[in-house]
Amino acid sequence: MTTYPSTCLVILAGGQSTRMGTDKAIITLGGRRMIDILIDRFSGKADHLFLSASQDYGTGLPLISDNADFPRGPVGGIFSLAARLPEVQPGLPGFATVPVDAPHAPADLVERLSSSGGCAVAQDDQRIHPTFAYWRCDIINSIRATHDPGERAPSLRWLARQSAAQVVTWSDETLFMNINRPEDLAAAEHNKTAGA
Repeated sequence: MTTYPSTCLVILAGGQSTRMGTDKAIITLGGRRMIDILIDRFSGKADHLFLSASQDYGTGLPLISDNADFPRGPVGGIFSLAARLPEVQPGLPGFATVPVDAPHAPADLVERLSSSGGCAVAQDDQRIHPTFAYWRCDIINSIRATHDPGERAPSLRWLARQSAAQVVTWSDETLFMNINRPEDLAAAEHNKTAGA
């Protein structure tokens, strides 16, 4: 009998939300909080769900907060996850990530990205989306060990290159739409109403 490694999805909810002006995890779309939309979308699609955030927003999901000794920003979050997840969930080879402001994220994200064998990032026909990715803990921890903490915080694109991440393509770019600003939320609400 073939056994498959556990799959894990981490919802990235630790950003500053400066363009939105309020915490994007709790803004509502169609009367539901963004974080709840993501949890419902991916329940049953991964063996484990975690939050990369400073609070759990009443969801009850386990949290992994950023390590203060790691770079600031998204790469620091990925470094923190790769360092901590093997401790809290032994045997977990890696984790997929999705940003909390992406309510239409592809439902097959975890399955397709985690099957690559290494690190992988999503792309549509236009560009890559490195917040929608799969990160192998051993690879990320090796990169972190050689990164000079005094250097400027690198980007997720840098991390994707350093980890030789494979690219996995979806043809529908709307799956990766981020709700970053109030006007994005208004447009998403309008589209939801128009499609209802």
